Amino acid sequence: MPGARRSDRISPRDLEILEFIARFGVVPRGAVATWAATARAATIARETRLRKAALIRVERSFGGEPLALCTRPGLRAAGRGELRIARLSAAAISHDAVVAGLAARLERGGERLLSEREMLAAERAEGARIYSASLQGGRKHRADLIRTDPRGGPGEAIEVELSTKGAARLDELLRAWRRAVLERRVSAVAYRCAPRTLRYVERAIERTKTAEMVSASPL
Repeated sequence: MPGARRSDRISPRDLEILEFIARFGVVPRGAVATWAATARAATIARETRLRKAALIRVERSFGGEPLALCTRPGLRAAGRGELRIARLSAAAISHDAVVAGLAARLERGGERLLSEREMLAAERAEGARIYSASLQGGRKHRADLIRTDPRGGPGEAIEVELSTKGAARLDELLRAWRRAVLERRVSAVAYRCAPRTLRYVERAIERTKTAEMVSASPL
């Protein structure tokens, strides 16, 4: 950025954080701080640099913290031009924010994840739904995250469950994930649940007898 102050220059570390935002699409400020291990002031300063460079835009959620979304130049700068520009959806904000926060904590702890956006891009490039579970009627379903296997085997699907689903819908999903495990699309499935949804998922696991492949735990 010619003529910019030194503090406004985009650093290699800024680009690493930018890639995290690109991968997860709609990312709350707290998730960025967790992933980068920075305090509030440093997080806001980095957010400001990226926004002034037109690499991200920042939106306010209703009653929540600021959300960062990559622009098209931001996706290119992060080396993730294969990803689509994220769209802000009022119906999905809470879910997207929780997924990004969980991903930040897991990756901060040393895990390597694929986001749903990365899965979508990989499936487009492959021309096949390599990460998706097959539902009735030819429908497909992708997990929120995949915990990758460092040995190169199938990864573990992670589903973030914030709202309760009907029993029939949950049972259909769990049976689909069982097939996906048998087909070696994923190695196992881990549901991370809000308190009010955990018991419903646990009951669905019992009904479908999928406990050997599917687990459920609190967020």
